[in-house]
Amino acid sequence: MSDDIRLPIHRESTSTTPTPYLPLSEAGRLANEIAGQAVFQRYLHEKSANTVKRHGRDLELFAEYLLDVGIMPEDGADFQTNPLAWRGVTWGLVEGFVQWLLRQGYAISSVNARLSTVKVYAQLAARAGTLAQQEALLIQTVRGFSRAGQLNVDEQRPQTRISDVTYAYKPEGKQQSVVVERRSTKKAEATILTPTQAEALKRVQNHSPQAWRDALLMCLLLDHGLRASEAALLKASDFDLDGGTFIFYRPKVKGTAHEWCTHTLSPATYPIVRYYLTNHYPPDLLPVGALILATTRLLKNGEGGQLLGEPLNRVRISERVAWLGRQAGITPLSAHDCRHYCATQMARLGYGVDELMAWFGWTNAQTAVRYIAAEEIQTRHRG
Repeated sequence: MSDDIRLPIHRESTSTTPTPYLPLSEAGRLANEIAGQAVFQRYLHEKSANTVKRHGRDLELFAEYLLDVGIMPEDGADFQTNPLAWRGVTWGLVEGFVQWLLRQGYAISSVNARLSTVKVYAQLAARAGTLAQQEALLIQTVRGFSRAGQLNVDEQRPQTRISDVTYAYKPEGKQQSVVVERRSTKKAEATILTPTQAEALKRVQNHSPQAWRDALLMCLLLDHGLRASEAALLKASDFDLDGGTFIFYRPKVKGTAHEWCTHTLSPATYPIVRYYLTNHYPPDLLPVGALILATTRLLKNGEGGQLLGEPLNRVRISERVAWLGRQAGITPLSAHDCRHYCATQMARLGYGVDELMAWFGWTNAQTAVRYIAAEEIQTRHRG
């Protein structure tokens, strides 16, 4: 009977040699390791699509904060699905995130919601074993703001954000239009780039595939004003090299007239994307593979930097833009800063409101008017 109770862990062996038993302590350690790897996925599977999407935006903002203050996550910035990304996160960094959100002008309710998201995933990381339990407990002590605290905070800081953005669209298959109101989430001040800095960022720095990918990414952001999310969704088949154009999807304005857009490739973008697709892009990924691919590490001797089959998502694109900015002496630099530069340059060239709205996918004419008005003011100051 005692032999029946002691079940071996591996029973597929037909050998007459007795199967060794795993000590309970070792089995428990391995079980925790395997369970830890699945804890994030299990949590995500239990949540609705809207909740997962909202959490994703919150954690992308947490990654943006780290990059903005000069911190490069060693294990990547995908805090929603990669437990290893939480290595090194401390309660002090989370407290700094709260203060950063306040400086950026986010509403107190938004600050509280995003802090709550970070706390949830920090606890998951602790269960996964990638964040120390003590640190996870300290992170849970970082407090948001009460209603009374909200009034005090708002009285002591300037209004730095646009209040609301409203637009209407007609969903497919519906007879009536839907009016959408949302809180603007753009930071008040962008990092201002000069034309010289922009040209340097678009320049191919070496002969590696990684350098060509980086130059192409910066051309798409600086010359075409794409959002990081839009660049992440691009595929090789979206580019018509013979016609000199490309088409892209804008998930942020889904359901509007600006959901899909076609751009003529800029003089800087065209030769780079052509060379990239012709000489470096993996043929087995054509035609529908992601355009912006991850790469192997580029070594100091010039070796490496080869394209992989894995695409860069919008978080990793933001991370790469910040790194490229630091290499060029521009800190901090975000994809939105590049978009701001593109809009400023087009307003300077005399593009009208409708043209800017179509190019950038804006649903509110006031955004285009602000860029045009700002350029008119600058022109008057220049005499």
